[in-house]
Amino acid sequence: TGEGATDGKNTEGNGVWRSLKNRIIPKVESFLVREKTDKSGKKIKCLRSSVALATMKLFQKLPLKTFEAKLPQLITVVCIALKNKESNERDIARETLAKMAVSLDMKYLPLILSELSVSLSEGYKLHVRSATLHSILVAIANVYEQSTVNTVEEAVALPFDRCVVAMLDLIHQDIFGKASEIKEVEHVDKRLIKEAMGSKSQDSLEIIARLVLFQPSIASTSVKDKHPELANASVVHSIVTPFLERLNDPEVLPSTIRKVKECLNRVAVGFSSNGRAKYEEVLPFVYATVSPFVLGKVKHLHDADADLEDSDDEVEAPIQISKTNNGVSRNGGCAKKKVAPGNVVAVTTWNPSSLGSATNQNSALGMKKQQKRDLHKVIDGAAAPKLTGSSRHSPMKSSAAKSMNNPANACAVNFGLALLSSCLKRSKIDVSDEVLCSMADPYLHLLTQCVRFSSDSNALTLSLRCLCVFLRMDLPSVAKSVKKLGPSLLDHLTAAGAATNTQSEIVQGCFKTLTLLLSHQKFASKPEQQMSVDFAVSAETFKHDDVLPLSEVQMQALVSLLQSAVRESDHHNSTFVLIKAIAAKKYISAEFYDLMEIILKLSVQSQKASIRLQSSQIFLQYLIEYPMGKQRLDNHLQQIVLNIKYEYEEGRLSAIDLLSSVVQKFPIPVLEGHSQLFFLPLVLQLVNDDSKKCKEAVTNCISLLLKRLPTEVVQGFFYYVKRWSQSSGIDSLPMQRAAAQLFGIFVEARPDYMKRGTNSSDLVTIISDVIVKNLQYDNDEGWELLYFNIVCIEKINSHLPSSISNNYDIWGSLVKLLAFPHPWVMQASSRVINSHVSNLDPTKMNGSDSFVVKVPGSLFDVARNLCRHLDVDEKHFVETTSVLAIKTISWAFQVMRHYPKICYANESADEPDGSGD
Repeated sequence: TGEGATDGKNTEGNGVWRSLKNRIIPKVESFLVREKTDKSGKKIKCLRSSVALATMKLFQKLPLKTFEAKLPQLITVVCIALKNKESNERDIARETLAKMAVSLDMKYLPLILSELSVSLSEGYKLHVRSATLHSILVAIANVYEQSTVNTVEEAVALPFDRCVVAMLDLIHQDIFGKASEIKEVEHVDKRLIKEAMGSKSQDSLEIIARLVLFQPSIASTSVKDKHPELANASVVHSIVTPFLERLNDPEVLPSTIRKVKECLNRVAVGFSSNGRAKYEEVLPFVYATVSPFVLGKVKHLHDADADLEDSDDEVEAPIQISKTNNGVSRNGGCAKKKVAPGNVVAVTTWNPSSLGSATNQNSALGMKKQQKRDLHKVIDGAAAPKLTGSSRHSPMKSSAAKSMNNPANACAVNFGLALLSSCLKRSKIDVSDEVLCSMADPYLHLLTQCVRFSSDSNALTLSLRCLCVFLRMDLPSVAKSVKKLGPSLLDHLTAAGAATNTQSEIVQGCFKTLTLLLSHQKFASKPEQQMSVDFAVSAETFKHDDVLPLSEVQMQALVSLLQSAVRESDHHNSTFVLIKAIAAKKYISAEFYDLMEIILKLSVQSQKASIRLQSSQIFLQYLIEYPMGKQRLDNHLQQIVLNIKYEYEEGRLSAIDLLSSVVQKFPIPVLEGHSQLFFLPLVLQLVNDDSKKCKEAVTNCISLLLKRLPTEVVQGFFYYVKRWSQSSGIDSLPMQRAAAQLFGIFVEARPDYMKRGTNSSDLVTIISDVIVKNLQYDNDEGWELLYFNIVCIEKINSHLPSSISNNYDIWGSLVKLLAFPHPWVMQASSRVINSHVSNLDPTKMNGSDSFVVKVPGSLFDVARNLCRHLDVDEKHFVETTSVLAIKTISWAFQVMRHYPKICYANESADEPDGSGD
């Protein structure tokens, strides 16, 4: 602004300036408005938007003094155009004014607001004014950048922040003033004025809250002394205080509370989106805002004795007993005494005798307390029903609940908690910052009071969210607050129906808060008791102590709620996390053992994979870390083993995975004692299960079991398997198949054991006999036994190659099996032979001990049989089998090229020559 000459005196005598001032500018100003005829035939004046913007650009080139003299008139013209009854013309004027506000310096914004307030002050113009203010703020928000502020004076002098009071005045007039009354009148047709539809003022509040400098800490006495013209030194207080003052009005209407609540919600959204809203400013501001509504009217017990009367709402003044000659006047009448100041009522007594009379004020109060206790006391026998509901007579609880749950107070509390929760959610708080911890510590008492006394579900939910953040910090007040917070959380769980309504946000919030309380470092567990080898730690050695923030009765109630909660089909992660936290404390109760039984069932029966996984993890933690006797441990393990036979595949997989985890985590002495319990059922499941996934899981579990068991136990199992492989009779085939599969698992899991003594040679002999016996394809059952034995040979060739490298009988059998009718046997045989020959160099076969050299003609048989793998119908084509055949045949052709005589059975192949080039 003022880009031209800055000194008006130098331009007054300039001819160009005189021509501009006297002729051009007035002519341009005359073009700002044009006349046109409306629909009714009346002539109306309309604003030329482009001319107005061009004129403003021209004025900005003039000297500053001239510019500031011309600008108000231009703004007035635009504001007058806003009075036009044509909505299109008002839209043009509104857009023009918004563009002007963006182009002008922010210090001229008060001029625009002032002209808006004067020009649009009645009737439908009030709606136009609020819409225009919203348009201006939207335009400014797109280009406005918050300045860097280093001092309090700079913060107070920000141009936009200094306009907030004027903008709020317009907003309050729209929401609570005549404009609001016009909107609420039923017979008014709002469609005639589109600006009256809805309210843009709430949006304006959110924009203002997002753009202002969030630094309420500058509202100090020193700043107010330096700037007495400011009603509130902090612009944040300027926004919030008017709404809170409306709530403090004892005669505030419900409609007003509803409007204030909506406005404060939008302000909270704006503040939470404000880039300058740091924790150092948010925490003190929210506490100072909310605490008067939460803590200000809570009375202590000794201060609230005067409130105890037949009616909870009745308030008494302290009683003062007159002291005249034993309380009786000389003439038998009432001795008179003036009322003491300070709302203390002097009461005289008249008693026919001195029995039961109070001699002073303390004794009178004591008598009154005793009388009230007697009213609530059952006096007609121990078997009589106990009176309930007497907690409503508690002065602190009733007073606090009435104060906080007052609609006006609840509105203010919701605003502060919503702002705090949004800021905590937006950016992660540094839990190691001592300054922030000191600011956050008072919130524990504040939020605990909200949880205890608030009946507003939104306030309760927000309080629980904030507690879930603050309880992750090491705050000094945790131990003190938990005594009141824990029981209140249980009360809310009961009231919200935690047993049947786990989806409730309040229930999940309570579960998360209890989890953080149980796992808080203030209640860290004592050094864990070492469990004996057989897990036979008695439960009586673990009693309830200070490591739990809840009493024993409260813990029993919580576990009982969890028993019902986990049965619900719709679970949340917080329910299981809480159970994990309780198990980590080694809490002992009959209810908890029952809960673990339910968890074990869920690990198999639940239809959700996430629940099955979490249930398995919880039960495994309980099984390994929890103290229990041998009988209970055996029962649990037997149930786990039974679960691997569950009807559905997902449940069986979960049970097998849990059993694998048990095998992996258990101490070796304990695992050795239960090895028989695990091994035989796993073998049966391996043979009988129809699911490929379950078979693989069982195989991995058996392999893990063999890896962890001592050699002596493995030797016993290997002896069993050898006997099964040599069984005979009608029902021997399933046992032989199981033995073949188990031999492969032994080779993979314990190659060290298989190398001992004659184990590997005995195994090779057994397999060779089985293969030779079943070379002919007699029926549809024999192929399975062949297949499993070939797979075992494959594993031996991988882990113990020296055991079969010189056993030419087995290699000859494998060559014959390449032509076996069943595709699985063909592919397995091809896989073993390809693995063998891929380690041999086809150009260096001299001196090789491979069966290809030692058994004449075997190479030709391999190539011939593999060619049959390629000569198949399209419906029988298997890509894996074909690829293996091609690889092996390619290798065989290279050998044939270098050693052609090796292919013939009637020629000596012991010393192949390399002349065949």
